[in-house]
Amino acid sequence: MATPELSIALATLLRGPVHAEDSAPVWRSVTTLGAQLHDHLDILGLRLVVDEGERYAYLRVKDELPEGMPRLFRRHALTYGATVLLILLRQRLTTAESDGETPRLIVTTAEMTEWMRLYRRDATSEERIAGDITTVTKLGYLRRLRDSEDTFEVRRIIKALVTADWMSEWQDKLLRARAAGEASADNEPGAPLEDVEATDEDDEDDDEVPS
Repeated sequence: MATPELSIALATLLRGPVHAEDSAPVWRSVTTLGAQLHDHLDILGLRLVVDEGERYAYLRVKDELPEGMPRLFRRHALTYGATVLLILLRQRLTTAESDGETPRLIVTTAEMTEWMRLYRRDATSEERIAGDITTVTKLGYLRRLRDSEDTFEVRRIIKALVTADWMSEWQDKLLRARAAGEASADNEPGAPLEDVEATDEDDEDDDEVPS
């Protein structure tokens, strides 16, 4: 029989990434019950990814599933704006780390809006940018600070998605073209985002994007 700690860890991981700073007891269970978690998740076609240095954990669908087994997590296609915002946030996190600044990167709605203006030139740019911020927040890469409507922490789990290879590919496709003044790319598809746990029941499904 599963212990309460194991059950809580499994349920929490199935809802989304686990951050040590958000829930120390769950993080402790994730890091000490790895073998048991692996056995339960394997049945579901999932694998556990733990970054003990950055102190977060999340789930991924296994590369190979039994024939006929459905994926538990949806594949999403990010919008153009959300892809650009993720790249810009990752760039600033890298800069903050190289400068030896605080491990927490705090950004405001006003700052993100200013960064994005170069890539959102239509008449409703502020509304579109607000939508991009909401999307990235729902996906768990931004966390709104308590008692604040427009101040966010950039979650370090963004590193798990926005890798050096990911940055290289999508910077070339999106940022440089837009900065050069090409025609509006607002309707162009963004990057594929795989194995994201739904955190909001009202989220709309996007078409699955092949890896």
